Amino acid sequence: MNIKKVIEDFEEKYGYKIVYITQYGSKLFGTDNPESDTDYKGVFIPTKRDILLKKDIEHYTLNTNESNTKNSKEDVDLQLFSIYKWFTLLKKGETGAIDLLFSLFREETQIYNDKDFTQLMMKNYQRFYNKNLHSFVGYCVGQSKMYNIKGERFSELYTLVERFSTFLEAHADEKLETLFPELEEIFTKQNYKYIRFTMAPTSRGSGEAKEDTYVEVLGKKFYKTVTVGYFFEKISYMEQQFGNRSRASAEGVDFKALSHAVRVICEVEELIDENFITFPLKNSTYVKSIKEGNESLADVMEFLDKKLTVVQEKLEQSDLPLKSDELFMDELLLSLLE
Repeated sequence: MNIKKVIEDFEEKYGYKIVYITQYGSKLFGTDNPESDTDYKGVFIPTKRDILLKKDIEHYTLNTNESNTKNSKEDVDLQLFSIYKWFTLLKKGETGAIDLLFSLFREETQIYNDKDFTQLMMKNYQRFYNKNLHSFVGYCVGQSKMYNIKGERFSELYTLVERFSTFLEAHADEKLETLFPELEEIFTKQNYKYIRFTMAPTSRGSGEAKEDTYVEVLGKKFYKTVTVGYFFEKISYMEQQFGNRSRASAEGVDFKALSHAVRVICEVEELIDENFITFPLKNSTYVKSIKEGNESLADVMEFLDKKLTVVQEKLEQSDLPLKSDELFMDELLLSLLE
């Protein structure tokens, strides 16, 4: 792909300024091989006129593979985000947006770089992310559910569904918080590791960040105002899916997806511990080995299960800010649009 030509064509067509493009995916993470295709992500700044007239675009994609087949090493995917779309995704703790932020510190994968823009972002990078990393953890929990062979999580879920079914008929339409005393008793008796009460932010929009009590079941949080019937329906579905997907062997395992889960949970831990994510990954050799199917499913699941427990505890206790510095981001966005 002629990146210079792509930039020229994009800027001529839309009148927007591209400020950053980097290699993404395996070539950023350090898990690529000679057969890997090339992914690019980047950022552009739309015109103030288009934004005011609501004619701007939030993202732009280009794929050189026009067939329905899997990308080959010759194929290229390009995805560009508008600056305000990127900022929105950063506030939400979206995985790809945070990866893109820390890619700024790996020059060798960068294809195009507006130095004024990238230096400003790098200088203030800690203002852009926050403690809302649940999409990271949730993805990893999903993979753990699909391939967990130890049965520990399933056992906890099974006993919760069985015990909670006794409350359903009398309390289905009541709020979940009405059964908090009963849940407290269950949690105490069963000594659960993956099912518990937890505190999490509840504020929306630009209001003051607040925390309140949730019931967390294998990484999924349920707020106290949902009905008992809704809660039972969801945990019953989780039990069914968990049981159906549990694996006793590596047959049918998507090791590429598992490698992403390991990558992501390790990124979260590094961000909590060091306020930074390093590319190429510190454990790129291990992640690549999983991706290529060279690690046993049992070993990967043991690693992922232990890491999930550790990282979830670290996240709750971390001093990461509850919200990104939205005032700074708003002012920066306005200055870039002038």
